[in-house]
Amino acid sequence: MEEQLKIFLLKLLEESVSASKIFKRNLLKEYLQTLILDFIYSHKDYNGLVFYGGSSLAHCYGLPRLSEDLDFVDLKKKVDLKKMAEEIKSYFKEKFGLDLNFSVQKFRIYLKFSILKELNLAGVGESDQLFLKVEIFSQFDFCRNYKMELAPVFKFNKSFLVRIFDLPTLMATKIRAVMLRKWIKTNKKGEILAAVKGRDYFDLLWYLDKGVKPNLGCLESGNMENLKKELINIIGQVDEKSIKFDLEPLIADANFVNNFSKNFKEILQRKIKELE
Repeated sequence: MEEQLKIFLLKLLEESVSASKIFKRNLLKEYLQTLILDFIYSHKDYNGLVFYGGSSLAHCYGLPRLSEDLDFVDLKKKVDLKKMAEEIKSYFKEKFGLDLNFSVQKFRIYLKFSILKELNLAGVGESDQLFLKVEIFSQFDFCRNYKMELAPVFKFNKSFLVRIFDLPTLMATKIRAVMLRKWIKTNKKGEILAAVKGRDYFDLLWYLDKGVKPNLGCLESGNMENLKKELINIIGQVDEKSIKFDLEPLIADANFVNNFSKNFKEILQRKIKELE
């Protein structure tokens, strides 16, 4: 790693309001994501990718949480993931003196940066690697009536435009995650730590608070009233522990995470009832 980059990253970590090691690792990911986005949308073969998911809200609209992955849709179905990973590797080496390894599995690129020990984020016996996942989906046939927009990103002294879906469509994809995502996190004993991703519910609240209405053309509910009933029912079954577990590494303010986890059902259900 170039000395200038190392100094910048150490300063970034030092200025973090959170002392959590996991949060700081995700803060590093946010910076690396910005570099990857700059690479993708400056590249003639990749600038047609459509950025979506919670990461797109965080980078383009100021969603107040960190994200772990970058998600894209390849509407033209032309991107070669292995070639793209090789080019990302060369980009980081040539521009930042930063080595990385990668693996490609189906629609995912796993980028592995060996930087944690150099940045004092891994101790003896801990892995030196920071993993960053890039997912590129080629199927978006479930969605209708969507629009695409160009959105500016101004972060870490970088400025570039990314291609994203309109907010109603992004909201619909988040609702699909709330309704369809199957995910469980367990410890080594097999005990369940979290049964849902709390970030999905946090992001849903962000959309509702902004007054965004979902693109019903991307959902199977048929109409708004059916959708509202389904969401209220799903939210009523989610436990506080799952919300807190998933959000703690992504939000610096531990008090907010604790309070949100305790009150998310009441807040979300009220906001959903107000949807028209």
